[in-house]
Amino acid sequence: MINCNQISYSYNGIQKDIKNLSYSINEGEWLGVIGPNGSGKSTFLHILCGLLKPLTGDVMIDGEYITKMSNKEIAKKIAVLSQQNSYTFSYEVNETVKLGRIAHSASLFPTWTDQDDIAVSNALLMTSTNNMKKKFISEISGGERQRVFLAQAFAQETPYIFLDEPSNHLDLMHTIKILDLLKELQVNEEKTVVTVFHDLNLASLYCDRILALKDGSTFCEGKTEDVLTEEILEDLYGTSFQIMNNPNTNKKVIVYKSNYA
Repeated sequence: MINCNQISYSYNGIQKDIKNLSYSINEGEWLGVIGPNGSGKSTFLHILCGLLKPLTGDVMIDGEYITKMSNKEIAKKIAVLSQQNSYTFSYEVNETVKLGRIAHSASLFPTWTDQDDIAVSNALLMTSTNNMKKKFISEISGGERQRVFLAQAFAQETPYIFLDEPSNHLDLMHTIKILDLLKELQVNEEKTVVTVFHDLNLASLYCDRILALKDGSTFCEGKTEDVLTEEILEDLYGTSFQIMNNPNTNKKVIVYKSNYA
């Protein structure tokens, strides 16, 4: 379980981007974080995984304060896929995915094990990047690169997986394939998944619970079907929606209204 208690954060030291936010993420659930631009979604995610330190409040992971954990200890708990993934050197895809195993090394100069090999091989297969493992990161497309960084996250084999817009740069086929895979990991291996979504229909399809943020605070939270309503979404985003039910999945489908349609 992850608990955050009265966390606040500011990028400029004056205006708070996250304001006294408290929340608990249950083990084995898929939480979707939604909200308009500038609502604090990515900041919230980065505070939860220790990439940013809150000005006030604290975050606990499985009963431990994240500020008292080393980077390696955090990396054994949480795999993170950020919205913008950068690379300093153009490693081969295979070597890039191998970096996900650093958290499991026992020393500065680790010995590569069979378990490491299996984890990397599985991650490459899961993300359909096995056929490009000898290519350099600089040689592949943005969507392919996104899948490589997903493979690196999967290779960490952590109980928590955090993703900031995982469908970024991905085509529709790979988006559904990756999200189906995450759902499978959540259901079969009890992984806890936390995802920032702009696509509300993807949030509806995959998430168990939704946390809606606005102006750095909790606007609404609850079960997905209770949060994704026309009234709540119109208040949250300031625009009109129509909600329908998909008879095949029994999930809500969000239709965006336009003055031109």
